[in-house]
Amino acid sequence: MSDQKIKLHIESLTKKYSQKEGVENIQLDVYDQELLTLLGPSGCGKTTILRSIGGFHKIDSGMMTLDGTPIQNLPPEKRPTGMVFQSYNLWPHMTVYENMAFGLKLRKTPKKEIDRLIKKMLEMVKMSGVEKKYPSQLSGGQQQRVAIARALVLKPSLLLLDEPFSALDAKIRQQMREELKRIQQEAGLTIIFVTHDQEEALAISDRIAVMNQGCIEQLDTPDVVYDHPASRFVAGFIGEMNFIREEDKEIAIRPEDVLIEHGSGAIVQQVMPLGHYTQVLIENDRQETIKAYIPKGGSADFQPGDLVTYKFNRVQEFAVKN
Repeated sequence: MSDQKIKLHIESLTKKYSQKEGVENIQLDVYDQELLTLLGPSGCGKTTILRSIGGFHKIDSGMMTLDGTPIQNLPPEKRPTGMVFQSYNLWPHMTVYENMAFGLKLRKTPKKEIDRLIKKMLEMVKMSGVEKKYPSQLSGGQQQRVAIARALVLKPSLLLLDEPFSALDAKIRQQMREELKRIQQEAGLTIIFVTHDQEEALAISDRIAVMNQGCIEQLDTPDVVYDHPASRFVAGFIGEMNFIREEDKEIAIRPEDVLIEHGSGAIVQQVMPLGHYTQVLIENDRQETIKAYIPKGGSADFQPGDLVTYKFNRVQEFAVKN
């Protein structure tokens, strides 16, 4: 993506709450029309970066340039960004129309244009006809669609999403991910998406920035982050991974890269069908537990107590820090 236009450039961004909390010396480029995800555990700094971009946190030092214009000293309302929060943040006493029109009225947009933009954005998020409803009359997923439409109606240059689907149940979350990707591609949006859910990040992102303790440990496409984790932390955080200690190194193996067949050297502890694949736990003669995924249909071949042999299709090595 290096030949693409850079939409947002962040240089040496530092925002510290204490010696251990916050982010330090963040370098990041976000490309035009990409969906970049900041992924990591709670407290790693991902929301701090997002809220710093939106102007909700005053940074300690660094520079942020959006569309070639420095924004680090601008208040939130002066930045060409739109932000959608985890809790929707719709005003309960206002209808959907009034929620969406609020920012446009502040910009003194003509009423006819407000009507047109609201109609267009509600169509885009598949919520046509709810203009007169109040947030309490909508489901969580519908409220989040309206929150996204409210942000988009102001035509932000950059859309910031802070764990927007975490309050939704699993099935609705999956639908909203698909909808977000569709909206992003249809409208040509540039989005920074914050989540701690690695499955969500792998599903929707053009690139993922994996964060740990205030730093970006790896920034790459989902495939590269999954298949070639740059550190022991990334390997353990993204997807399932087996780790086996060998002298001064640790061997990392994805469960789908563990091949098992009847033989000797290990014993089956557990067989667990998980829909389109089956998880098999085996214990080797060093009493290490290894997780293997086998395709649906092959699970009948193995039962707890069976003796098996195993090999690894693909491995990665990480040095052990003493």
